[in-house]
Amino acid sequence: MIEFKTASASAGEQGDIIGGRYRIVGRLGEGGMSTVFLAEDLKLPGKKWAVKRIRPLGVSGISAAHEAEVLLKLDHPYLPHVVDFFPPDEAGFSHLVMEYVDGITLQKLFEREGGRLPVRSVVRYGIQLCELLEYLHGLEEGPVVYRDIKPANIMIDAQDHVRLIDFGIARRPAPEQCAADTVPLGTIGFAAPELLAHGRSDHRSDLYSLGAVFYYLLSGGRVYSAVRQPLSLAGAGGRSLAELVSRLLDDRPERRPESAAEVRAALVACLEADRPAGTGGNRSAGDGFAAGRRLRIVVGGLYAGAGATFTAIAVAKRLAAAGIGCAVMEHPAARPDLFGLLDGERRAPAGYEYGLAGRPGVEWRDGLIEWVARRPGEKAATPAEHRLLRIEAPVALLDVGDGWLLDDVPAILELADAVVVAADPNPVRWALPSARRAAELLMRRKESGCPVYFVANRAVPFDGYRQWLDSFPEKPAAIVPQVPYELSVRALWQGRLVHDDPAVRETLRDALDGWLKMAIGFQVQDAPKRHPAGKSWLGKIFASRP
Repeated sequence: MIEFKTASASAGEQGDIIGGRYRIVGRLGEGGMSTVFLAEDLKLPGKKWAVKRIRPLGVSGISAAHEAEVLLKLDHPYLPHVVDFFPPDEAGFSHLVMEYVDGITLQKLFEREGGRLPVRSVVRYGIQLCELLEYLHGLEEGPVVYRDIKPANIMIDAQDHVRLIDFGIARRPAPEQCAADTVPLGTIGFAAPELLAHGRSDHRSDLYSLGAVFYYLLSGGRVYSAVRQPLSLAGAGGRSLAELVSRLLDDRPERRPESAAEVRAALVACLEADRPAGTGGNRSAGDGFAAGRRLRIVVGGLYAGAGATFTAIAVAKRLAAAGIGCAVMEHPAARPDLFGLLDGERRAPAGYEYGLAGRPGVEWRDGLIEWVARRPGEKAATPAEHRLLRIEAPVALLDVGDGWLLDDVPAILELADAVVVAADPNPVRWALPSARRAAELLMRRKESGCPVYFVANRAVPFDGYRQWLDSFPEKPAAIVPQVPYELSVRALWQGRLVHDDPAVRETLRDALDGWLKMAIGFQVQDAPKRHPAGKSWLGKIFASRP
C-alpha cells in the first residue's frame, strides 16, 4: 500500500534525496506536466526507481494523487508498479515513485528506425496493448479509460514488451454522466474526437487512440486527423489490417469495434492471413505457417534438471518472434516450475486455473504465447492428453519434465507430431538407469515413425565436449550454449524469464533460428548468416503433413 509522506525538500537536481530514501541520479524525460528522474534506492543498494515529479495543478485539475490512486489499484505486467507517493512539498511539487522500466518509448524507437517499423512488430505491440486494454476496460470495480494512448506513452522494455506509462489523465467513467463526463484532455492527433470536442470518453475512445497509433506507425509518421486518407498496405493481412485501422478511426464511437478483445482477435487474424501453406521459400516472418494447422510437440529432459522447461520456453519465444502463436503447457505430474519462473503469483491473470486451460476467457497470454502453468499443489483432474488436444494454438508444446515413464506418456506420444529431448554435459546424470530407460523408450518411438530430436543444452567448452556430443543417441539437432548463472539469478529476482534478456535472446536466435528458417521459411531481420549443425525437425513435420 502506498504511504502518503512528505518529501524533505523540493527535489529535481542530481543528488537530491526524496523521502530520505530515493537519490536522484539523472533525468529520464520531461513532459508538459511532469519530469521523470532516475533514482537509486538508499535502502536497497543497486535498486533503481523512476521518480515522477509532477508540477502544481494547472487548468486540468489533474493531480499526482489521482495518478497514484489509479495505479495503486492496477496490477498488470504491461503497467509500471507504484511503490511510493509524496504529496506536494513546499514548492507544490508531488513525487510518484514507481518501477523503472529499462527500455525506449515507441516514439523514440520509431524515430531511431527512420520512421519505419516492421508491420509484424507493430501488430505484436498492438496485440499486447489490446491485452492490457482488455484488463483496464474489464475491471470488476469499473473500467479504467486511459485516454492518452500515443507512441510517447508506450514504452518498449528490454524484453520487447509494451509498458503503458503516464496515467495522469486516466479515469473511471461515471455511468450517470453521459454528456460531458471529463475535462477535454488528450493529445491532438491521437485523442478521440468525442474527447477533444466534448470531453466525453469511454472504452471506445481508447480504441480510437490505438487506431491512431497504428496509422502513425504504418504511414511513416502521418497523423490521420490531419490527412484523412486510408492506409494502403500490401497482402491479404495488410488489407485486413488497413480495414481494421479504418474502423478504429471512425468518428462515430458506435461504429468502432466493440471491445479490445475484438481488436486483438482481428490482429491475430491479420498475422495469420499472409501465411500460405507449404514450406521453404524466403518469405517474411511466419509466412510458411499455414492458418488452421496444429502441431503438438512433446518436450522433456533425458533426466531431471536437463532443461526441459527452458527448452520449451526457448522454442516458444522464437516462434512468437516469427509471428507464430503457440502454447507452453506443463504435464500435471511434472514438477511445476513454469508458474514460478513466470512470477505467477503476481502476473497470472485473475481467474486463471491450470485445469481450465484452453477455454475462452481464462487464457494466460504473453503476446502470441499462451502459458499453461500449474500452481504448486494445484490438482488437475483432466488427463494431459485431453488438455493437449484442447489447446487451440498453432503450436502446442507439452513439457513432461523427465516423466517419460509416466503411465499416460505413451498415449501422449501417440498424439505428438514431434518429441524434443534436452540433455546437458553432466556425466553423473547420463549414467542414471532412468536416463537409459528413457533413451530406449524414445528411440523405440522414433523407430515407430515419430520424429525424435535431441538438444545439447548448457553447452560449454571442455576437454570432453566432442565425446559428450557423440554420446547422444543420435546427432543433436541443436546446440544451446550455457546461460551465465548471474543472468539466470538476476531474471529470477526481477520476476521475469531469462529468455528475455537481450544477450540470451541473441544466443537462442543463433541456436534455433536456423531450424525455423529451414522448417517454415520465415526470415528474422537479425538472423545470423551461420546456423548450428542439425536437420530441421519442424521442417520434417511439415513435409510429412497434408
